[in-house]
Amino acid sequence: MTIKNERGFTLVEVLATLIIFSLVFILVWSIFFQGTNYSKKAVSKNQLQQEANVIISSLNSIHKRSTEYSVTSNSCSFSIQYTAHNVAKTEVFENSQMCIKLANSFTNPVYPKTTNVEIELIIEEKDHPNNKVTINTLLSRLKEEQK
Repeated sequence: MTIKNERGFTLVEVLATLIIFSLVFILVWSIFFQGTNYSKKAVSKNQLQQEANVIISSLNSIHKRSTEYSVTSNSCSFSIQYTAHNVAKTEVFENSQMCIKLANSFTNPVYPKTTNVEIELIIEEKDHPNNKVTINTLLSRLKEEQK
C-alpha cells in the first residue's frame, strides 16, 4: 500500500527550521541588548558631561566675581566658600548618583594676586565608576588695574 498524499513536514525539516529560527532570534536579541546597553552608557556619559559643564560654569563665575574663596573636598563632593560683594557664601557641589571630585584643592585668598587657576574636575557614576568624565580647565579673570 502506497500513500500518494505526502503533504507535511518531516521531523528533520521541523528541527532544522527551529534551529535556524533560534539562531536568528538569539542574534537579534543580543544586538538589541547591546544597543540598549550602549544607549544607556551614552546617555549617562552625556549627563556626566552636562553636570561637569554646569560645575565648571559655576566655578568660573565664582572665580571671576569673588574677592576670595577656598575649596574643601570630600569623598564624592566638594564645597566652595567665597566672598562676593562683602557677603560670605557657601556652595556645595554634590549629586546623589554621581561622585564629583577635584583632583587638586585650591584656594584663592586675595583677588588681584591670582588671575588663573588650573583645576581638574572628575565626575563618575556611583554605580559604574568606570563611566567617568575628566575635565582639565583653567579658571581665569582679568587683572584689575592698579591705581
